[in-house]
Amino acid sequence: MKIRVATRGSKLSLAQTRLALEEIRKKHPQVDFELVIVRTRGDVHQDKPFTEIGGKGLFEREVNLAVLEGRADVAVHSLKDVPSEVSPGLVLAMTPPRASPFDVLVTREGAKTLWDLPSGAVVGSSSARRVAMLRRLRSDLVYKPLRGNVDTRLRKLREGLYDAIVLAEAGLQRLGMEVEYWRIPPDVLPPAPGQGIVGVYTLYSRGDLLPLLEDSSHRETMIQARAERAFLAYAGGGCHTPIGAYAWVEGGSLRIHAAAASPDGSKRVDVELKGDPERPAQLGVDAALELRARAAAAGIAL
Repeated sequence: MKIRVATRGSKLSLAQTRLALEEIRKKHPQVDFELVIVRTRGDVHQDKPFTEIGGKGLFEREVNLAVLEGRADVAVHSLKDVPSEVSPGLVLAMTPPRASPFDVLVTREGAKTLWDLPSGAVVGSSSARRVAMLRRLRSDLVYKPLRGNVDTRLRKLREGLYDAIVLAEAGLQRLGMEVEYWRIPPDVLPPAPGQGIVGVYTLYSRGDLLPLLEDSSHRETMIQARAERAFLAYAGGGCHTPIGAYAWVEGGSLRIHAAAASPDGSKRVDVELKGDPERPAQLGVDAALELRARAAAAGIAL
């Protein structure tokens, strides 16, 4: 059996795709794979802000199109890049084990905390979530947009365009990069929903593929994905809304921590709930509704 796999062609996308395919091969060594490389607008226009070229879903839609048009059987994504509503007919069918969901601070001088940066230091990030949450604690820093793949972002840091940049720890891990950094605690900067998770999507109608993919999926990661995806669907936020959430299994329970902030970082609300791992979507919905209520009371628009 051969599975055609749609993915972006960046180093990180290919590394994530290999990770997913290796998990499938563990259970189904007889399967062959063919990569279908998709070049998206986000890959072409790396010099423009997300707001100008499509926002959340920028990388997801064109990769999914390969599946919808029959050019590929599955699409592989970094789940944090996938909007709450995916193309009709597609389903999240498989996730390999999750990497770190957390964000890290990389500075030109090695591993430094947020509080070690001098006033006026330039911090690079194009994420509304990262900027708002960090600005709440360090409003004296200068936050500037930062696009490009991981290599490009690190090069811009070395060239002195920034004093520090914020990256996903999972990307550094999957690329095997030996970079000194400070992991930002999740109570300071809650991760983006789905960060560190690789998602494999296929058509609802692919009864020949769904059992194979589901059999290869990492159960705990899929539970986390279901909770965080449900949260995202009901929280009302997009890539321009400063919200974060991550779920984890602890002592037989599923827990979720979520936060929302105003764009300028002046206001922030948090929720943390516990629920049944067998009903992850319900916990995600409950957390989203509670967060929306607290945000409204605090004057934060979601």
